[in-house]
Amino acid sequence: MWRFIDLDKIDGFYSAAVFEAIGIQVGAGSSPETILFWRVSSPIVYLGYHQCVEHEINEKFCKKGGIGIVRRILGGGCGFCDEEQILFSVIGREDGVIPHDVQEAYSKVLGGVVNALESLGAGGKIEPARNAVYTHGRKISGNAQGRFHGAVLVNGSLLLDFDFELMDKVLKNPTKNLHPVTCAKEGMVTLRELGIIDLDAVKNSLRRGFEKALGVSSYEDMLTESESELAAVLQEKYLLNEWTYKMDNKRAMREKIKLKN
Repeated sequence: MWRFIDLDKIDGFYSAAVFEAIGIQVGAGSSPETILFWRVSSPIVYLGYHQCVEHEINEKFCKKGGIGIVRRILGGGCGFCDEEQILFSVIGREDGVIPHDVQEAYSKVLGGVVNALESLGAGGKIEPARNAVYTHGRKISGNAQGRFHGAVLVNGSLLLDFDFELMDKVLKNPTKNLHPVTCAKEGMVTLRELGIIDLDAVKNSLRRGFEKALGVSSYEDMLTESESELAAVLQEKYLLNEWTYKMDNKRAMREKIKLKN
């Protein structure tokens, strides 16, 4: 049986530490496989592990507006998140029900988002080329995946509502990975736009959707003491500029070496 944890609103930097901590414990067999929900308490940009801040984010705008930038342990593209999104991490063992193949893993887990949309009366389908879920021809869920320490994580978001204009200012290429559009709002849609506003109903549908897609049942729980302690330690990493600009610094070093040669 899987564990279900809903942390509701938490700090974005802490959230990155939490899903890494759970992944480490799940991979080690110290924690049960987990469906994790949260929302961020203030706007933040989740940067893909291999991405450069300079290439993806309008850093000066974020600093001026107090918008955080956190490099997650998972790959994929960057995403701007605010409190009007349900963020999730489906964390299983690599030898468990989530397939080893990356695309098959996305298909299985994102089937849970499709199940949720169907139960809410919205309908949806997976866009494999974008590892996303679309409804009414527009994106409603972006996703990322990672594997480490014997665990596999598929993370994503489900848009309840959204500040599209702010996203257009935060990201240098806000329409990346969308159908050809001129701004984010043309390529994305929220549940509120579809007339779905009951947060508890959405959360319940999403949880049940994942259970159905994975073929598991889940029980409500909370972080273990060891997970909380590990997350507190890991959070220090996520707050460091050395971590945030990890790939920017590597790129700068490579360029410096090229110039010398």
